[in-house]
Amino acid sequence: MMITKSSKSIPTVIICPGNGCTSIRESNWYGSLHRLLLNKSIPCVCENFPDPNRARREKWVPYIRSLVEQHSANDMSNVILVGHSSGAQASLRYAELYPSHGIVLVSATYSDLGDSGERASGYYPQISGGEETNPYQFDDMKKNCKRWIQFHSDDDPFIPLCEAERIRDGLKSGESDEYFYDYQMLPGRSHFFELAPEILEAVISLC
Repeated sequence: MMITKSSKSIPTVIICPGNGCTSIRESNWYGSLHRLLLNKSIPCVCENFPDPNRARREKWVPYIRSLVEQHSANDMSNVILVGHSSGAQASLRYAELYPSHGIVLVSATYSDLGDSGERASGYYPQISGGEETNPYQFDDMKKNCKRWIQFHSDDDPFIPLCEAERIRDGLKSGESDEYFYDYQMLPGRSHFFELAPEILEAVISLC
């Protein structure tokens, strides 16, 4: 499936990190991606997030919105979010509320995997009284963002493949011919602690 290019100016890329990253440009591959995109004249934002260890939804989603307002004020839908781990969860929840040009998810999970700290972050659906609360609003996500690329690995030590596949199943089909979704399972990449060239290629393809 081909990605339909828009006539808009080049989107601004916003890198949304995993939790525990107190210095985002020195953590994992975020600084490298930032430099590579700037070298290609693609605007990119790579700034420290508040509440880096707990990565709470109530802090991160508004912060992403503030970055959009600051760096893409002329068209706040003309942004690409690149979310890794907790940043992927924040990107999903952002897309429930606001439009984006595209979103790249890296190492996303569906559930909190029984971790109390993750549960407290506020991103994940819960089961209460036999019913799901705090569900993902996939229809709203797909309405607000028409271009998605998702990456996961078969040896992620934190997030089983089945978790990523549940996100995939929620996003994989859209209602319009313009909708694009691509799921890439890359073997042997662990939790994507290093920059995969496929991630760079994915971001460029969305621009």
